[in-house]
Amino acid sequence: MPIVEEKQNDITFEQFSEEWLREFTEGEMSSFEKGRRFAHKLVTQWLGVNDDDPDLVLCDGSGDGGIDIAYLRRSNVDDASNEDDEQSEDDGDIWYLVQSKYGSSFQGHGTIINEGRKTISTIVGENNRISEVTKNLLERLNTFKQQASERDRIVLVFATHKAMSESDRQALDDLRTIGRKHIGILFDVEDVSLATIWEAREDPTPQPLSLPLKGNFVDPSSGLRVGTISLIDLYEFLKAYRSKTGNLDQIYEKNVRQFLGGRRKINKGIAATVQSEPELFGLYNNGITIVVSDFQVNEKNGTCTLYAPYIVNGCQTTKTIWEVLQQKLEAGGTGDSTEMHDWHTQAKRGVVVTKIVKGDSARIIDITRYTNSQNAVREQDFLALRRDFRSWSEEMADSYGIFLEIQRGGWDSQRAYQKYHPDSRQFKEHANAFDLIKIYAAGWLAEPGPAFGRNAPFLPGGVVFEKMVDEAPIGVNDLWAAYQLKLLADQFKFGRGSDVQLSRRQTRFLYYFVVMEILRDVLIKEGRNSSVQGVTNTFLTLLREENHEALQSLLQAGIQVVDEYMRQDSEYSLFKENAFDGDLNRWLKSKDLGKDGDKTYLFNSLLATHKHFFGRSISGQSSPRELVNQAISNP
Repeated sequence: MPIVEEKQNDITFEQFSEEWLREFTEGEMSSFEKGRRFAHKLVTQWLGVNDDDPDLVLCDGSGDGGIDIAYLRRSNVDDASNEDDEQSEDDGDIWYLVQSKYGSSFQGHGTIINEGRKTISTIVGENNRISEVTKNLLERLNTFKQQASERDRIVLVFATHKAMSESDRQALDDLRTIGRKHIGILFDVEDVSLATIWEAREDPTPQPLSLPLKGNFVDPSSGLRVGTISLIDLYEFLKAYRSKTGNLDQIYEKNVRQFLGGRRKINKGIAATVQSEPELFGLYNNGITIVVSDFQVNEKNGTCTLYAPYIVNGCQTTKTIWEVLQQKLEAGGTGDSTEMHDWHTQAKRGVVVTKIVKGDSARIIDITRYTNSQNAVREQDFLALRRDFRSWSEEMADSYGIFLEIQRGGWDSQRAYQKYHPDSRQFKEHANAFDLIKIYAAGWLAEPGPAFGRNAPFLPGGVVFEKMVDEAPIGVNDLWAAYQLKLLADQFKFGRGSDVQLSRRQTRFLYYFVVMEILRDVLIKEGRNSSVQGVTNTFLTLLREENHEALQSLLQAGIQVVDEYMRQDSEYSLFKENAFDGDLNRWLKSKDLGKDGDKTYLFNSLLATHKHFFGRSISGQSSPRELVNQAISNP
């Protein structure tokens, strides 16, 4: 049985929360530092963000303007790999502006309104007492507002330890109204808490949530209801759900890793129908599917009470209906409008074809897959459910004693499980499966730029991932090798937290590529197996203690290449590349990096030069290539 399944139902939310917060509650740490680290951990898990993502901006401190963390989720980050997929075009961008309210810093309604107003004042330029970091962020936000489309959003997020109460969520609604008055319709408000991470786990303990849904349903089978609900009734159902949970997106998360609707384009066709011909909506739309743990139908009034409801098909439909009806029905005003009265009458006649399915977790997985087979929901949304990921998790545990995290909050859950089950297997190390896949892709498959800049190609359904599993099957040894390469790179301070030099903060994926490319070159020149499997086996051999010198020569060669390429005074500096446009972030994310071609001519020349020098001996000593060759000659 997979380790993830063993622990899921054996820990409570309180135990999970205690372990998740342990690093903030143990040891000496100021309130400010606790809040900063709390927000960083919560937001990166919630959004699936890497620490070294350049779009992650840390503003906390004096002059932050009410923004502790900002993150720009670009539309192309999660683009489908199929360029012909009409659902993947024109996605919107989202700026998440996060306020950390850890512990006593959150005092409910007053905190939301007062702190929210502070952030709004910063966004509209009324706050002059802000730091340089916040000023730079504000310039980006101003540009964003100027060129924002109807699909783009600025979302103020309150990050709290405990989930908000219903009265707190009413304050969020009030703040949303205030923000839209000053900023416009692109402004929104959300809250995220530890409960968000807990509920996004693969099979969390279900919340005792039940909601009534009005509609006309028939009874074709014991576990299925099919019928229609009006647009107005669907909106009221979604509104009641958000009121109870505080997060509408949660309704899309049952066995779907992350809700796609808010990050994908608002379907103009759906929106146009709801706006102008709502009474015809049922004719033009395929409908939605809601899975529940149970339901009860009141035959007298046509109400169906849904227990633990999740929308597994129709995310785009329901999100668009929500957006349009929220604008129509929550705009305020005490007067009468003939136009609005007519639209409201038509909207009551407009219906959504709805299928309500009762099922356990196993059935829900299949329902989710099959009902989305013709839509843009990609395999990335079933990461923790895939057989290969589960298999890798078990094999990493059995072969290397590593806990492989395949879902948000998985490691914190595992630590909590170990704490309250001391007789269970006790893991001391963990690795994130998705990060290892990107490391492997950067180093073994020569994709350093996309690995740094994008997610979709490396997830199930993406072109790089499919290459991994089909053309060059990835296995547990490859993941282990990628994990070891990451640990070695961490020692040299590659990544966001680098305190060595600026050049290493955004170049860890480039470093992975260079190290593996030099190693591959050794294998080619020595006539050895240079396939991805051959590279893995060779690298694992170099990890042995007796091969320390050869390994270090390889790692140091990689450092020299990256550091020299990032130096402005270098002959081979990236800043001297003819195609370089001044945007370092975009350059390091380029798909051309690591590929033959004129766009990265200086980098290719630099790498070729170091490959040559890797084979040269100095003062009669063995060359680095000879050291590596000697090491791998003794299996």
